[in-house]
Amino acid sequence: MKEIQIGANDAGQRLDKFLQKHFTNLSKSMMYKAIRNKKIKINRKRCQFDQQLKEGDIVLLFLPPEFLEEKVTEIPLYTGNLDVIYEDSDILIVNKEAGLLSQSNQAGQQDTLVGRVQYYLYAKKEYDPEQENSFTPALCHRLDKNTQGLVIAAKNARALRIMNQAIKEHKIQKYYYAVVEGTFSQKDFSITCFIKKEQTKALVSRSYKEGYKEASMDVHVMDSNPDGSLIKVLLKTGRFHQIRASMAFIGHPLTGDHKYGYQGPKKNYILCAYRISIQNVELDLPQKDFLIPNLPFKA
Repeated sequence: MKEIQIGANDAGQRLDKFLQKHFTNLSKSMMYKAIRNKKIKINRKRCQFDQQLKEGDIVLLFLPPEFLEEKVTEIPLYTGNLDVIYEDSDILIVNKEAGLLSQSNQAGQQDTLVGRVQYYLYAKKEYDPEQENSFTPALCHRLDKNTQGLVIAAKNARALRIMNQAIKEHKIQKYYYAVVEGTFSQKDFSITCFIKKEQTKALVSRSYKEGYKEASMDVHVMDSNPDGSLIKVLLKTGRFHQIRASMAFIGHPLTGDHKYGYQGPKKNYILCAYRISIQNVELDLPQKDFLIPNLPFKA
């Protein structure tokens, strides 16, 4: 028999989701059968697979040991410094450097932003993987490897749920700057198109097609000359490679972005998520707007 006490970071999720995270050898079919047959209980009472866990609940599993192998969370390792822009008891806002992965994309140890966040909190004694049943500090959204900029990370499960819901409800606005090819006749304009992810590239259509999703953003031209233009972008949707693909679609690829049609000499493109605005979330935030310091222009 295995007994687990539900902590603050385990509460608020369904029983079946929690068990799938916690036990590596417990198949879905075995889990659902055990719940039906009262081999899994909550507070010594019959439970349902979709029952919401509460802090302090006791989950009891009357199963053979081979099904109760618990997931092992490794101790975070130092792989690089973390540029913290803002921090409180619930979230971090960090400045990801260009060239750093947001999350791992292969097996084995990698230097990633989420790994640096986890080590940072572990070193501060705010995160102990040995004390957590299912939660690890996580990013609320991601940036592409070669994009610099602000990323929100959650220190606890409640903050992660709140921020993910806020992103879904468009309560978090993300602003970018980029250097693109060519000049513009307008200072301000919007782009609405439809984007589909195809392997590692975004395909763009002017009108809706099956499998494509609407992508919308506002563009402000800050400076324009024959060598290129500096633009600011407010994303209204968060599609795969949206800024890169949309700007290329209208004939202004990011300078250096050969994947999306730039024909000039080889160089790194410039794309930076320089500002985040957080509005009407259920967290105690002393400010709403967060900026990268020392920007190359007036925000």
